[in-house]
Amino acid sequence: MDLSIVLVNWNSKELLAQCLRSLEASGTRCEYEIIISDNASTDGSQGWLRALERANPRVHCVFNADNPGFGVGNNRALPYCQGRYVLFLNVDTVVLEPLDALVDAADRLGERCGALGGRVLNADKSVQLTCREAYTLPVVIAGLTLAFAGIRPWFVRRQQLADWDHATARDVAMVSGCYMLVPRRVLDEVGGFDPQLFLFYEDTDLCYRIRRAGYVVRYVPVSTIIHLEGGSSRRAGLSERALSSSMLSARYFVGKYMGRGHATILTVTVWSGWLAMWGVFAVMSVLCPLPGPRALARRRARLLKRALAIVLQRDRV
Repeated sequence: MDLSIVLVNWNSKELLAQCLRSLEASGTRCEYEIIISDNASTDGSQGWLRALERANPRVHCVFNADNPGFGVGNNRALPYCQGRYVLFLNVDTVVLEPLDALVDAADRLGERCGALGGRVLNADKSVQLTCREAYTLPVVIAGLTLAFAGIRPWFVRRQQLADWDHATARDVAMVSGCYMLVPRRVLDEVGGFDPQLFLFYEDTDLCYRIRRAGYVVRYVPVSTIIHLEGGSSRRAGLSERALSSSMLSARYFVGKYMGRGHATILTVTVWSGWLAMWGVFAVMSVLCPLPGPRALARRRARLLKRALAIVLQRDRV
């Protein structure tokens, strides 16, 4: 078996079905299997998956009794993977080209191969920024504060490789977990996703551990897919759960790789930024003369207030 394709599903039956259809139509020739880890979906996914598993010998499903998050959902599929390589693939993706070129790129790297990310496009066919240079504390802080206001400073663009055309192969610090190929032997050595990370930074953490073990993490512009980015959570919009999870995961990640002192600086800076933004949005929700912006400010103020409460409650526990 060349490839074990792992997908984590949570209430995304239609997106998953679209992804599987695109994979079947992609012309992929290498021998592959599909492992689907379902995180206690309630949208009819589980009945549909049981029927799919019976009808398709390539497919094996893992039915979780809870929703442990993206990383643990992937981890629970790993014991069933028989391929030389494991491809972590989001359900909200469309496979446009055969996956053979991605497998071939990994074979060419040989023993040095740690993780590969293929070419990812947005729905409008523009390049999606799915690989990064190493994270710094200012980049993490900006992602939790300035990004909320739609601001992306130069040092964030540089870390995101935003001004690079993504037309050539390049060694990077991390590739996105939406489309990440890892040799099974490497996963056996470094482990799967960190279970402490429920949402966000799981892929970065795994790539950091792979690089620390001496392997190469590389972007290769082959085997193109489209990533719709967000799936069911995107349809629901930005939530206090996602915002608070991003803060908690960022703090854990910074503490793990940059030290507890940097994690403290992150906490104080982000809390201060959130409180300041909450104050601005609260005032705008009352004084703004235009109903549209006033309603948006009200929603943003409510979102920040609830996210702050979740983080505070988690800290007390």
